Amino acid sequence: MNYSSLLATGLTLAICSTLSAQYLYTEQAGLITGPTVRSEGCIMADIDGDGDLDAVFANGYVLSISGQAIRPTILINKINQSLGFVDESTPRIPTTAIRGTLVMAFDIENDGDLDLFFACNGNSQQRLYVNDGSGNFTDESVARFGTLNLYVAGCAYCDIDEDGDYDLFLNDERNNGQLKLFHNDGAGNFTNVTATHIVSAPKTNQQDIVLADVDNDFDIDVINVGKSSGQQIFFNDGTGHFPTVTTSLLPAGGSLSYEAEAADLDHDGDLDIVMLSVSGATDSVLRNNMIPNGTLSFTNLTSALTGGNGQDDNEWALVDSNNDGWLDLINGSLTYSSEKLYVNNGAFSFARQNGTAGFSPVSDPTLDLAVGDINGDGVFDVITAQGEFGNFTNRAYFGSGPADTQPPRFVHVEQLPAMSTTPDGWAVRAVIQDSMVDDGETSIASASLDWTITHTGGTATGSTPLRFLGGLMYRAELTPPAGLITNGATVQFTLTATDRQGNSSTTAGQTFDVCGFQKFGIGLTGITDSLEGSGTTSPGDLPVISWTGGANATGLLGVAVGPDQIAIPQGFLLFNQTNIIALVPITTNGSGTGQLTIPIPPLPALAGLHVAMQTVLNPPLSLSNGLSMVICP
Repeated sequence: MNYSSLLATGLTLAICSTLSAQYLYTEQAGLITGPTVRSEGCIMADIDGDGDLDAVFANGYVLSISGQAIRPTILINKINQSLGFVDESTPRIPTTAIRGTLVMAFDIENDGDLDLFFACNGNSQQRLYVNDGSGNFTDESVARFGTLNLYVAGCAYCDIDEDGDYDLFLNDERNNGQLKLFHNDGAGNFTNVTATHIVSAPKTNQQDIVLADVDNDFDIDVINVGKSSGQQIFFNDGTGHFPTVTTSLLPAGGSLSYEAEAADLDHDGDLDIVMLSVSGATDSVLRNNMIPNGTLSFTNLTSALTGGNGQDDNEWALVDSNNDGWLDLINGSLTYSSEKLYVNNGAFSFARQNGTAGFSPVSDPTLDLAVGDINGDGVFDVITAQGEFGNFTNRAYFGSGPADTQPPRFVHVEQLPAMSTTPDGWAVRAVIQDSMVDDGETSIASASLDWTITHTGGTATGSTPLRFLGGLMYRAELTPPAGLITNGATVQFTLTATDRQGNSSTTAGQTFDVCGFQKFGIGLTGITDSLEGSGTTSPGDLPVISWTGGANATGLLGVAVGPDQIAIPQGFLLFNQTNIIALVPITTNGSGTGQLTIPIPPLPALAGLHVAMQTVLNPPLSLSNGLSMVICP
């Protein structure tokens, strides 16, 4: 088949999608090459760094078929060369047979390329394959994990401690069934921190892990999905620890499930959940009531999926198939005649598409699917992994709907206070969702925090990248060059996100003023006297001023309204003498230190007031640095 010709037919397919004979997702027979084996997991990712999406399959349902060892498959995308996907498993990935159930691609050691993690079943070693930068992989599992034999059915990566590297969650569906967390040391080496970070709550037969900020507090919670004994939600306390867990929040209709996804399905600013059923049960759409109620709860909309439900389904992916701004549901079915597409009408009603839209009718036992634009026409495509019974041919479906022109959506954006006490950096988090959500991944290509700072020296602008944390969560820390953020400075910022098709959106602006303590300027050249402040500075607070100088010295603490700097011949007096409101006698002890508590009157009107301070100790004019205090709300 000439796959390059398919690139030229995108418009034709889009037009034909309105005709009775054209399905929205049409199988491309022969596009996927490689061994016919039982595959449990699949992803699309740019393995070789050439800008298009390759395919990786975890082939671990059994270790061998007819004596043939089963190992992962890497298919390199060469559709633009009329070659479809080309099996380059040899020599890109080790030939070791593994019991791979799922595969994830993420940068393990922060070197800029995608490494591969294979979750493995059968009480076997979990596998970590490190990319050499060209899409060739070495097995460094034991070196980076140690011996780690588990029955893993679900895994997820995220920067749970927000330290700049990706950590790893695993469930163990047998053994004791405890959700597990492994911390990354920044160099791609993992340590099991489960005992100190996650409450003990063993539960067997757990099948999937979903990361989502379900309670809108801007940290990532964990949903541990089970097929026999219900679901668990582990709540993040804001530090990457999970001291509480609940099994009662998710309705009973989702108690028996293989897989789930989280996304804002109704555009109300919180993350809803869709859950797949086991055989004979009903797939569930769970509406999050966090907004507008303010309390976390879920409503099971049992009638939300119409036109066919209750089959033995295995995988969800969420895609805006018709480019109307609403995420639709793609269902990978184990026992149904084909995959299923449910179109979202925007009111928590999802209608299964048949005949003129949906999937071309191919009967196969789908265990996993992945979504992405395979052929570069701007339309989302689908690959599927087949692996439980019957035909084990992995498949690809080209989308023939409209190209993606919808910008990313900011589901929930962290609001910083009007005044902030942290002059060394401000972290801003946001939940961002695009036209595709698949296992917590979206099609966001880039995101940034764009800022303007107005300070005593003028105005400065800049941009800081937003980093993907996992579970649709992004984070950026405002870290402009030193000296730009000073007490009393005003910071204005927006967030911008751009998807892989070039569609962008920008948030409304936020503004805050810098408050609290900040040292500034120098006193007298050659003098080491210093002045510092500690504690909070809101009305009614009791901050502490401390100073150092000569031993057993006496002197004065000058207090003025306003941070004006005035040069004097002997050094710098760091405020305008006309604004002095107090000269407070001070001393130092035998170690040359002293301190004073300064009560701030409990008057809300004081918020925003600028106060400047400086000490002078004997010998005369031994001036310290200046200390700025801006009173917070």
